[in-house]
Amino acid sequence: MSRPAMLLVDHDEASRLQLKERIAAICPPGMEVLVARSAEEGLGILYSLREQHRTIELVIAMQGMPGIPGGRFLEIVNAQFAGVGKILLSGKPSLDEAIYAINNAGLDKYIPTPWDPEDVKFTITALLRQREMKLLNEKLLSDLQVRNQQLTSALGNLEQARHDLEGSYIQTVESLAIALEAKDRYTAGHSQRVAKFARLIARSLGMPQGEVDIVGQVALLHDIGKIGMLDKILNKPANLTPEEREAIKTHPVVGAQILAPVATFSKHVEGIKHHHEMFDGTGYPGRLKGTDIPLSARIVCLADAFDAMTSTRPYRVGLPLEFAIQEMQKMSGRQFCPDCVEAFVRVLQSTAGAGELAASAPAAPPVPRATDEGEGQASHDDAEPRVQLPTGT
Repeated sequence: MSRPAMLLVDHDEASRLQLKERIAAICPPGMEVLVARSAEEGLGILYSLREQHRTIELVIAMQGMPGIPGGRFLEIVNAQFAGVGKILLSGKPSLDEAIYAINNAGLDKYIPTPWDPEDVKFTITALLRQREMKLLNEKLLSDLQVRNQQLTSALGNLEQARHDLEGSYIQTVESLAIALEAKDRYTAGHSQRVAKFARLIARSLGMPQGEVDIVGQVALLHDIGKIGMLDKILNKPANLTPEEREAIKTHPVVGAQILAPVATFSKHVEGIKHHHEMFDGTGYPGRLKGTDIPLSARIVCLADAFDAMTSTRPYRVGLPLEFAIQEMQKMSGRQFCPDCVEAFVRVLQSTAGAGELAASAPAAPPVPRATDEGEGQASHDDAEPRVQLPTGT
């Protein structure tokens, strides 16, 4: 398989070699970083890569080059090599220059020089991750289109075709939710565990199997509204600012808005929108209280909090099962629905429930990342019970 490539174009040899070294150090294994001294040489390299059917991930150019300047060069790249990421570096940055490059070259980043080493790492990593997620989304949507075509031509039974199509939509969105969590090792598998806990609660409440399945799907998709949020907020190891916390708190409504236009999710929307409501009416976004909160949302709220407490996070290790049970019982009637707490504790304290819990446990977690915040650090989400965690957690 051909190696993907990245191109750096800079007429200054010392700057070019220094940047190449920094970029190569943070690139994924297998990525080749190529360099050129001019726009003309850079175009020759790009055409050669295309002839070799190699993937071109990113082109970085210096604005003040002799001959064709960097902005004009990236404008040509934008026209000839669709989908390639583009960064323009400028030693004499100006607003007019930036606006022109963004409008005409489809620029991803406009950066004044000198380019800080830490910013090099963050920018390159973020752009490559965005491209990876975009390709994954395109593949998922392409697979969905193929699946729809197969269903249309192969199934004569309209009801069966409708049922399979709904399942395909659900699987696609669930895949997007899982892909969202995979960006951070601390949240990977979170929604899948919440879904398993939610199904346990729903079955313990005596809900019919069809409703249990919907509750599990609501749990799996409860954080889908975070898919458009910035990685620097979702994966921030320290406390969030008030503005960042308010941005995070929009995700239930955003998730509901994403799914509302699709009839398949008509039974899921309210549960996703209200999974951060509190039983005493102090939650969000609607400050609903008691049984005014949809049952699926009450279940997911409890399952989400249980996973938040028992999983290792950047600011503390996971809490013991006994402590989590005590906290859920303490917050029963305040944060959590009492019926849901009673049903979940009943399952967790049973032999069968213990087996289910063990099967759901994540792999041994990595060592938590150090922060400067100390003990009592708040979670990025509001799933955890509103109590002061013991010192050392």
